[in-house]
Amino acid sequence: MKLDIQIYSFLYSYIYGLVLFYLFYFMNKIVDRVKLLYRIVISFLFVLCISLYYFVILLYINNGYIHIYFYIFVLLGYLFMGYLHNKYFT
Repeated sequence: MKLDIQIYSFLYSYIYGLVLFYLFYFMNKIVDRVKLLYRIVISFLFVLCISLYYFVILLYINNGYIHIYFYIFVLLGYLFMGYLHNKYFT
C-alpha cells in the first residue's frame, strides 16, 4: 500500500475514533430511558451501522484493506476524545 493511502487511512481512523466517542455518548443519552431489550437491539444495530460505515469509507480510501493499526488509531482517537471530554466537559 502506498504511503499517502496509509496516511489517509490513519487520519480517517483517528478522526473516526474522535467522532465515535460522541456518537456513543449521544446514543447512550437517548437510549438510557428505554427498556433493556430495546436498548440491546438499538445498540446492536447502531454498532452494526457504524462498523459498516467505517468499512465502506475504507473501501473507498484503500480498497477495503483493514490492518490492526487502523483499529489502534480508532481506539487512540476514542480514548483521546474521552480524555478531553472528561477533563473539560465534566
